[in-house]
Amino acid sequence: MSNWLSAQPECQWFQLARRKDGLMDIFTIQYLRSMAAMRVVAVHLYPQLERMGYNGYWLQWLASGVDIFFVLSGFLMWVTTCNKKIGVWDFYRRRIVRIVPLYWVLTSVAVAVMLIAPQLLQSKSFDLLNVVSSYFFFMTPNPQGLVEPVLTVGWTLNYEMMFYVIFGIALLMPTTWRFATVTVVFLSMSMVGWFFVDTSAPSVLASYTSDIVLEFVLGMGIGVWFTRSDKRGSARLGWMLIIGGLSVIALLSVIAPPGTSRLLVQGVPAAAIVMGAILLDRFNVLPRVSWLHKLGDASYSIYLSHAFVLSALSQVWRKLHLDALPGGWVGFCVVGMLTSTVVGILVYHWLERPLIRFFKRPSKPLVPQLVNARSAAGL
Repeated sequence: MSNWLSAQPECQWFQLARRKDGLMDIFTIQYLRSMAAMRVVAVHLYPQLERMGYNGYWLQWLASGVDIFFVLSGFLMWVTTCNKKIGVWDFYRRRIVRIVPLYWVLTSVAVAVMLIAPQLLQSKSFDLLNVVSSYFFFMTPNPQGLVEPVLTVGWTLNYEMMFYVIFGIALLMPTTWRFATVTVVFLSMSMVGWFFVDTSAPSVLASYTSDIVLEFVLGMGIGVWFTRSDKRGSARLGWMLIIGGLSVIALLSVIAPPGTSRLLVQGVPAAAIVMGAILLDRFNVLPRVSWLHKLGDASYSIYLSHAFVLSALSQVWRKLHLDALPGGWVGFCVVGMLTSTVVGILVYHWLERPLIRFFKRPSKPLVPQLVNARSAAGL
């Protein structure tokens, strides 16, 4: 174990990842980010379809897009700090600049709509504690009893911020100890949830002790392996991991008993998918598809904004009685996916990027000469 975690003289993965311009550019990670965002949008079509009267089967396992995001986050945090002496506050500042501005803006939009025209949010009502907690990434129940922030999709950011806090503290330690520190903390929290917390109903304690946080550890583990000089792998293995991961997620969504750990049903297969994609990048198997790369850039904006788009589109769709037309539900799905994508890209160019530029002060890159804002998977 100690040998596996031992620090290398240099993170060999960065050498492999260099392109002609000398920058780290992980195309397959960008592809994964775009795919993960689209999967989440697809899952959130279903509540709107229910309001139109549809109550049939839906591909709920597409929610694994979130698990892919978590694994990617763990991987990227590891490889961009490996064997680097990073200031904790500088790390926190970078993470805050990357995550908070757009989230606060869209949360403020949701709060404003909640106060001015609550009927547009369909199921939301104002609660001061929940609103304040949403801005500061604390998990609290909303008026419906669900542990969700005002901007519902922000529940994932609560976990991201918790991961950043713990990972930042681990940066005070040598690289050799960072992985073990984060693992012990998250494993301890998860064990409390496994053995002492009733997870059959939503609660703040159940949320904080969810084993979903171990998906960050899985991503870090992939990073530890991939920054070693003696790693193994092949393009064939990459394809096997991706196909196997997708198949397992789909299969377990059908056969896994209710209440089965999300870590097992979606987290571990998501880690296989991420590892497979990284292997494909390492061996230059896939072509560089610029529009997929750009979609990956915009994935955070798509993720945060699509709930507004689908809610508004659903109400227009029903008001025009388009849901009553033959194929109306299918049409809504197609238009919903396309509109969410276009709006997300616009939000990225007109809001997310300008906000990051505004709040980002010039500073020494975490990985000199290797990381740029677009290419390093959204860092």
